Formats: sequence, structure tokens, C-alpha cells
Amino acid sequence: MGKLANIAKWGLTLGKEPQTFLGAKWIQTFLDKIPESKKRIWALRILSLSPHYFINPDKPEYRNLSSDEYLEAVFADCVSSRVKIFEHILKNHLSERQTVLDYGCGPGFLAGVVAPNVNKIYACDISTGALACARILNAAPNLEYVLADAAGLQKIPDESLDLVFSFAMVQHISDEIFAMVLENCRKKLRPGGKLVLHIQLLDPNWKTEDEWKSDTSVRGRLKLRYGLHCFARTEQAHLELVGRHDFTDIQITNIAELTPADFDDICSQSLLTAYKNR
Repeated sequence: MGKLANIAKWGLTLGKEPQTFLGAKWIQTFLDKIPESKKRIWALRILSLSPHYFINPDKPEYRNLSSDEYLEAVFADCVSSRVKIFEHILKNHLSERQTVLDYGCGPGFLAGVVAPNVNKIYACDISTGALACARILNAAPNLEYVLADAAGLQKIPDESLDLVFSFAMVQHISDEIFAMVLENCRKKLRPGGKLVLHIQLLDPNWKTEDEWKSDTSVRGRLKLRYGLHCFARTEQAHLELVGRHDFTDIQITNIAELTPADFDDICSQSLLTAYKNR
């Protein structure tokens, strides 16, 4: 029953395109109409409908909390984890003079942490509902959220960015979408601008995109349509995909080598850095 309930709520919030969790039109309309005093708690409640967030309600520290207290506690944990990502992984790539983009920002937890440390930050996502929640929960004066489509990305001038970073996105998109993302990054980065991507290399616990698509069972088709994709790629595949889009000096590092402790799943994954050709 739990799995069926999850599929039902994910289906209720999905946009028209695959993986647009919280992309249903009603979400932004609803958040626009409710009173200002209620926007925060409803944004948190809506986030809890996605498979991306609020997915571990059984942690001991959440016991005996009311439903709204639980949502606030998870929000605080999400912010805390992004602070660690910034401090241990991203901070050394950034400076206060930079204009940067968080590609695949979701509800803006990492963008909100980065904002005080740069001159200007854009944050984009394919989900209108995630962005609506981000504008409520993780706003900052120098932070602008835009939809990751052609019209939204036009708000970012070409060759205006010093750095593009992305966490918890690349492993959830197809090769076709990854190529489109890389081309958008190439257009928006200045010559010599930097790309910083959190990626998942192929290992026994992660399947490739082709393996996901080859499962034609009812369960497999439902997972492909409604579940959170978890695609792995070989190191060579990453190097080739990124290299095709005018990026050079591509390096892949184990994130565990950059962090003092295992504070998140990403610590077992990898970081890709590259520069746009001058």
C-alpha cells in the first residue's frame, strides 16, 4: 500500500515531461493564492510529495514530532547538508566576485547557501513547482530562480557566467538531456569559465540508462515513468560527453577525497570539473 500511495502522490505532482516532479500546474497556482503567512508550511508540505525530498521519516530524531515539526526538522537537515557540500566541496571553486548558476537547483537549498558567497547567482530547474517552493523557502537578494527551458535561460546573458555547478542532477537525466545541459552551460559560461558537476560512476549498485529502459515489465515501466531515475556512466562516457561541448582540462575526483567525513550519499560519488575553451 505504501508503494501505491507513493506512486499516486508522485503522479499527482508530476509535470508533463518525465522527471518533472512537482511540475504539475496546480502547485504554483496554489502557492500564489494562499496567504503569505501560510506559504512556508505549504511549500514544505508540497515538497514532501516528491521522491527527491523528505524521504526518510523513520530517523530516530524525527520521532514524536508533529507532521509540521517533522517538515521543519527535515528542512533544517537539508540546509545543514548543503552547508557541508558548500564548505567541503564547492567553496574552493567560488569567489565573491563571481556570477554563477546552480543547474538543477530543485527547491534551492544549495543555491541559498551559496548566495551570500558570490556576487550573483542564478538557479534553474525544470520543475515549476520546485521553483515556486524555492522562492518561498530559499530566497536571497542576489539569487534569481529561472525555469530551465529556452525562455527561462534567456534571462541569463550568454557568456556571462564564471561558473556553473550542479549537484544531484546529472545522474538523474538521460544522455540526451545531459547533452542539452552541457550545451546550455557552454553558451552561458564565459571563455575559461568553470564547470563543476556531481556525478555517479558506474558500479554494481547503479544501472545504466539502457538497463533502466530494457526493463519492460509493468514494474519497470512504472519506475521509469514515475520513479527517480538513477543512471550511472563510466568515467570514459563522462569525459566524452563533456568534451564534445567545448570543455577542456576535464578531471574526475572521488568526493571522499575532498571531505573529512561521510556526511551524505554524495561522499561515495564523484566530482567532475572542466573549463570552457578560451
